[in-house]
Amino acid sequence: MINATSDTLPREQGRVAQRLLLIPRVIAGLPLLAIGLMHVIADGYGMRPLVEAAGLPAAALLSPVAVAVEVVAGALLLLGAFARVGAALALPAMAVAAYAHVAIEEWPNAGGEPPLALPVIVALAAAVILARGAGAWSVDARRGPAEDGETA
Repeated sequence: MINATSDTLPREQGRVAQRLLLIPRVIAGLPLLAIGLMHVIADGYGMRPLVEAAGLPAAALLSPVAVAVEVVAGALLLLGAFARVGAALALPAMAVAAYAHVAIEEWPNAGGEPPLALPVIVALAAAVILARGAGAWSVDARRGPAEDGETA
């Protein structure tokens, strides 16, 4: 039987909680990176038709910016490098994606409409990372605490 002091158990639970932050990072980062790259690479999956179908302004400017935000946010979240920045980028991108799901009547892309739950779940996972940080298994953790005393 393990004899744990009253201080050991909470400390161990904190370490486990920090490791578990990998889960929301992957839940948010993987779809962002994959879908962002799909908008760049795959034929018939461009961002501009989606932006136009949603009735958003300046589609020529907004489309490449949105794709760049998806790719950068996804990469930052997956690596856990400046993960809070990645999460902050992901939240407005997913808000616009959720709006597009509601606004678009006929999905213009080849693969059809992904489920509305996708941007909602990605936004929730990004909100966790924004609030809690990247966790133990991240580049942020390797860099050490932020200069203002917060953990990365």
